[in-house]
Amino acid sequence: MATIGAYEADHRGRPRSVAEIVTSAGTRIYLLPVETFGGHVNNLYLVDDAERPVLFDVGTMRSDAELDRRLEEARERFGVRTRVGDLAEVVVSHAHVDHYGNAGRFRRERVPITIHELDARVLEGFQERLVLAARDLGVFLLRSGMDRDAAVDLTALYRSGKTLFQDLAPDRRVGDGDVVGPGWKLLHVPGHCPGMVCMAVDDVVLTADQLLSRITPVQSPQSITPHTGLENYLRSLERLRRFGSFAVGLGAHEAPIRDVVARIDETRAHHAERLERVRALCREEPRTVAELSLAMFGRQRGYGILLALIEAGAHVEYLHEHGLLAVANLDDAAARFDAPVRYRATEPPERRAD
Repeated sequence: MATIGAYEADHRGRPRSVAEIVTSAGTRIYLLPVETFGGHVNNLYLVDDAERPVLFDVGTMRSDAELDRRLEEARERFGVRTRVGDLAEVVVSHAHVDHYGNAGRFRRERVPITIHELDARVLEGFQERLVLAARDLGVFLLRSGMDRDAAVDLTALYRSGKTLFQDLAPDRRVGDGDVVGPGWKLLHVPGHCPGMVCMAVDDVVLTADQLLSRITPVQSPQSITPHTGLENYLRSLERLRRFGSFAVGLGAHEAPIRDVVARIDETRAHHAERLERVRALCREEPRTVAELSLAMFGRQRGYGILLALIEAGAHVEYLHEHGLLAVANLDDAAARFDAPVRYRATEPPERRAD
C-alpha cells in the first residue's frame, strides 16, 4: 500500500515542505508546495519515474523560483536527481491560471506540455478566451442582480493578473483514458473546469482540484463556460469513484487524502446541504443569485465576491435544471435580456398534484 512520508505542515495540516509518497509499486511522487498568488499555495507533483519523469501542474510565474527551491529540497532530503530539463513532459491538470501560468518556462526548457483537448484552447488562444470569458461573466453578473458599475468592476478584477500570460500552443492534447509517462492513465473530470484530468499512478490518484482533503472546489454555472456546472462536477465525482481503488489521493491544494471514497461522499453531502439551503431561502421569498450569495456567504471582499456569486449561481442553475426552482419574475426577464432573475422554490416534479 502507498505510504506518505513525514512533512512540515501549517495549523490546518497543509504541507509546507516537500513530501515523499511511495506507491505500492515503488513509484516515488514528490509533493512540491509553491505559492502561486499571495497566500495561495498549490501542490505540484513530480512523479519521478527513472525513464519518464513527469511534473503534474506547473504553478505560476510567481512560483517559478520556489519550484527550483523545492526541487533542491527534494535533492537534499531524498536524493532526487531529476531537474526541470530532465522531464519527459509536464501535465497541466486544467486551465486555471494557478495550474498553467508558468507553462512558458517549460516551453523555453523544451519540455513537452500536455493538457486535455477541451482546455488546450485556453492556452493557445488565451487572449481571445480572456475577452470572451469576461464578456459572458459580465452578463451573468447582471442577471444575478449586480448593478452595472459593480459588474464592470468585478469583470475587470477577473481579468487582472491574467494579462501576463501569452498564447502558447500545447505540445500534446489528451482525452479521457489516454496515458502519460510509462502508462499512467488519465481520467477526464469536467465540472470545476472543462478539461480537468486526474491521473492514476499505481494505487495513488492525483486528483487536481476535483477532490481536496478539507474544502471543496468552487463551482461555476455552465451558462458561463460549457462543460462546467454542478451537474457535470457531481457526475465526475462518481467517475472518480469508479476510476480505481486508491490508497491515497493527492489534491492540488491542502494535505493528501487518506480515504478517497469517504472524501467523495463528504463532498457530495456538502453540495446536497448547500442545494437545500438555496431552496430554503427561495421558499421564504423569491431571490436573485446576488441575494442568495449574500445570505449564504455573508459580505465578501475583492475576488471573494466573485467566487461567492459563481458558487451560488452554480447551485441555482442545478436546481433550476432539475425543476426545483422556477423564475418568479418572468415578465421582467422577457423584457430585458440582462434583467435580474428572481427564483422561487418549487416542489419536486414527482410530488406535484395532477
